[in-house]
Amino acid sequence: MTTIAEHPTLADVAREAGISPSTASRALRGDAAVRAATKRRVHEAARRLGYEPNRLARSLRTRSSSFVGVIVPDIAIGFYARAVKGAQDVLERAGYQVLVMNTERQGRREAEAVRTLLAHRVDGVLLATSGGIEGSDRVPVVFFDNLLPGFGVGNVARANRDGMAILVSHLAEHGHERIGFVGAPPVLTSGLERLEGFHASVASADLTVRPEYVRLGDQAWSPASGERAMRELLDLDEPPTAIVTASDTLAFGAIEAIRARSRRIPDDIALVSFDDPLFGDLLDPPVTALARNERELGELAASLLLHALQTGARAAPAEVRLPVELIVRRSCGCR
Repeated sequence: MTTIAEHPTLADVAREAGISPSTASRALRGDAAVRAATKRRVHEAARRLGYEPNRLARSLRTRSSSFVGVIVPDIAIGFYARAVKGAQDVLERAGYQVLVMNTERQGRREAEAVRTLLAHRVDGVLLATSGGIEGSDRVPVVFFDNLLPGFGVGNVARANRDGMAILVSHLAEHGHERIGFVGAPPVLTSGLERLEGFHASVASADLTVRPEYVRLGDQAWSPASGERAMRELLDLDEPPTAIVTASDTLAFGAIEAIRARSRRIPDDIALVSFDDPLFGDLLDPPVTALARNERELGELAASLLLHALQTGARAAPAEVRLPVELIVRRSCGCR
């Protein structure tokens, strides 16, 4: 993992190499008049310091544009696309341009994205981390969705545990005692807190968490992952009578697996989702889920970053949780 640090400057490189900034600049440009030994010394100093040429030097000299970076695990997932849209609207109204980087949930690509954004001299970063970052220093960072408590200038996420309590309680009110869970590995905030919330909520309902009823797919949170997990649950000698999925993408996969076994929702098995699937009200049956608020999440994360940029505040990072609300439809058994 890497740490977001202050931008090294050309002057820092020159000082490290023991030469003037103008000579360092010519060495980095490959000027033939600069001796090969000097070029080597300058490039070695640049590598040691992590210096990257400023690709936006012209705009920064004129201050015609300011930039904020946004890093997400998978922009193809609607959750992140809508969060980015909310953040972009807030930032652009404040005069910032937005540079979006996609990491495919790979820590290595996340670290590369950070380096690229720093090379472009972004003023701050909004980051839904996949585990490639361990902290932050001079560049203001707001973590959203997946958090690093105690780091950055802010952490914003949904109320994951509260959401699980709402979903499990609703199924328990329908009389379900065998409630299963389709989730993701408990590595980052969303996967961990939703799994913990499920366990705590089942216990609060005076039900027993059966280990075989908890199935965790891959870190991609994909429909294919949800389908595999749901098939495993349906293969049990005594499968659950109700399912909680930790996301809309996992819900899509679970629904596909249930239909492939000629089971009916909710008659044979009830289903609820933490995220409201896109067009969830148009599915057959419509899916009971927690209302979407990812756009609001992006707006709030951007607002926290703007506050830090405008005030220079570097106080202990605030942690904000967005409340959740249940949308009752028919997949849970309600009519």
